[in-house]
Parts: sequence; C-alpha cells; structure tokens
Amino acid sequence: MDLINLSKKLQKREAFPPIPAVVSEIIQEIDYGEISMENLGRLIQKDVCLATHIIRHANAGAYSSAGPVSTVIQSIKVMGFRVLKGLCLSLPVFSQFRDVPGVMGLWRHSYITSACCRIIAERIKLPALDEAETSGLLHDLGKIFMYLEMPQFIGPRLSVSDASSGEPDWVVERNSLGIDHSFIGARYGRMFNFPESILNPILWHHEPHKATANQELTHVCSLGDKIASIIGACHPDYVYVETSLLQSLDYLGIRKGIFQFILMDCLDRASNMMYFEL
Repeated sequence: MDLINLSKKLQKREAFPPIPAVVSEIIQEIDYGEISMENLGRLIQKDVCLATHIIRHANAGAYSSAGPVSTVIQSIKVMGFRVLKGLCLSLPVFSQFRDVPGVMGLWRHSYITSACCRIIAERIKLPALDEAETSGLLHDLGKIFMYLEMPQFIGPRLSVSDASSGEPDWVVERNSLGIDHSFIGARYGRMFNFPESILNPILWHHEPHKATANQELTHVCSLGDKIASIIGACHPDYVYVETSLLQSLDYLGIRKGIFQFILMDCLDRASNMMYFEL
C-alpha cells in the first residue's frame, strides 16, 4: 500500500476496526458532556464481557490506594471518564483480533504502559493522571491497523524483534511507508474526539522533543512506554529500549534514585496486572 492510498484510507472511519454498538453508545454518552453515572452504568452492563473487564481493570493494581471495587459504578468513579473511554475504544479492538499474531503481546505492552504512565505522573505530581494513563493505553493502537492491513510488512518484523542490528519499529515504518503507527493511532483517536492532551502523546511518544504542546504528558507517555519494555512487557516487533529514555528523564527532572523507585513501583503493580488477560 503506497502512501497516497494509505492516507486516503486513513481518512475514513471504516478503515479502522469497528466497535460494538453499545460501546459507541458509551463513548457518545461520555462525549455528550452532561454525563450521568447511572446511565453509563446501565449502558456498560448491557455488555457483560465489557462490564467484567472494566471491574477487573479497576482492581488490577493501577489504583492500589482505592481498595477493591465490585460494581461498574464504583469502577467508573475510581478510573475516571477518560480512562473509561480509552478502555471502551481499546478493549473491543484487542479482544476482536486477539488471535492475530502480535496482538496479545501488544495488548500486554499497552496495558502495562498505561499503569507505568500513571505511576510516573503520580511520582512527579502531574495532575493529569487520567490523561497520562489513557495516552499510555492508546499509544500503540495504530499498530492494530498495521497488523490487519499490512501483515506482509509486520510479519517479518515479529520474527526479528530481538535482532541486535534492527532499527526501532517506528523508524522502519516511516522509512518504508512514509508514516508510522504513532500517526495512525493519533488519527484514530481524533476520530473519537480525544483531546489534544492525549493525542499529542500518542503522536509523539517516540519523539517527545518534537511535541509543540503537552510536552510533559508526551514525555510521561514516552517514558512509560520504555519502562514497560524494561520490566518485561516489550513491543512484539521491537524489544529494545531507545536512548531517548534519557531525554525524558532529564525533561521530567527524574534523577537516579527516583527512577529506581518508579521502576520498582511499576514492576510491583505490573506483577498484579499481568493476570488481566482479554
């Protein structure tokens, strides 16, 4: 698929995996503005599988200080509307294509990245915890499009993900296709009206220094992405950690002692979250 045809295809929502009708209703309810917790709860409970996943997410370790929750309403209160919207967009997509090579590894990476981003934001006292977590959850969603539309391109990448001479995934994508998964993911997020505070981290998480807005959140997303790989939740098509990690640590003012604490906290929470499978 050449760049012109790829760009045309990305302009249409049909180019991306469809979402269930009930999930579309939930997203519309959140976007409406005058959000009713009870209405959201009723909508979510129409889909037993989605409701179960949302409750499991609220108990999976990222919100350790909140204590156990047992209902959809409690889960929404714990995670917030933006995280809920991110889950509603990502869970059906990952679940639907879980048997496609690379997708389950990508889900584990994205899910652990979301927790790492929240931990980093908590540690540096960034108030935008929900945006940090949601951008971490959605940062690689553009890869799903590639897995489905370009298996001949992605397949060989999965088999050489640990090749020491290999270039980072996004560099190979950009050199071969003219765009990368970050651009595709941001395009997808824009179609569902996510704010710039989430779209910028998705778009620039591999090059956070290029973000012209939301730089702090972008560096948090970039660092969370790399910490997830450090603690074992690697990208399916690239297992190494890029040196731009050092740039994000410097930008966020995270010194060695704090970084070690963040790593241990991420590892501790991730050990509980690994059991959250689709």
